[in-house]
Amino acid sequence: MKKIITLIAAAAMSFSLFGLDIFNYVQINGNVKNYTQIDYDIGSKFGNLTRTPVLKTITTLDNSGRAIDITELSARDAVLSKITSKYDVYGNLTEQFAYDADSKLLWRNVNTYNNGQKADVSEYDKNGLLRAKTIFQYADGKLADETGYDGDGALLWKIIYKYNSAGKLSDVFEYSADGSLDVQETYTYSDDGRIDSLLTYDAFSGETERQVFRYASNGTLSEITTYDSTKQVTNRIIIKYDAGGNVSKVSEYNVAQKFGSTVNELIAMSEYTYQ
Repeated sequence: MKKIITLIAAAAMSFSLFGLDIFNYVQINGNVKNYTQIDYDIGSKFGNLTRTPVLKTITTLDNSGRAIDITELSARDAVLSKITSKYDVYGNLTEQFAYDADSKLLWRNVNTYNNGQKADVSEYDKNGLLRAKTIFQYADGKLADETGYDGDGALLWKIIYKYNSAGKLSDVFEYSADGSLDVQETYTYSDDGRIDSLLTYDAFSGETERQVFRYASNGTLSEITTYDSTKQVTNRIIIKYDAGGNVSKVSEYNVAQKFGSTVNELIAMSEYTYQ
């Protein structure tokens, strides 16, 4: 799990019930101007599953498919928060602004670039005070090192990236400020270059889990299955698509032994529509 920059974490602006952004793994097809994600709370009543909408997120895209506005709304369509993004003439993200329900600034991020590569991200609070800074370093044109500091320049964390012979990301090492390993991720790929599995080691808990990515016959991602260190299935994420080839539903299930059998228990759901 990639470390989150401090102000975004403090603002608690999360746009997924699943802890992952599905659009890191699938693309948006067609001339989409915006898409809406509705997250549901899953419950049970008299033995029957119920779902209640709890959060709506509307993402507006520019003509190049880049997110320029992300707005969170309640189930009753009341605005909760908003993030706006700006890009330069080269398509690089240069600034982000986060606002609360009353349109008051929460934080501002400023990105700088060197030869087209992101050099650093500076995070400012609502009063313009520098709260954190992330510095990026590269090797052979690929991101090699990402280091986070607080506003006074003290080291917070470091991430080191490694790549395989095909140039694809193979390992991510996340370290705490004292140099101790926090999380290690190892990626494998299929012969056609699609992500096949993600192995995650959490140094704090000492536990390892593996996520296996499964694809339909047309090549679209259809399921992400999580296995624990004993190779038992613990979680499944199922992805469905609409007629245009865009994600329409993502459902998450916990897999456990209950009442003497293996149960796939729905715990979260998101639905997507596009315009």
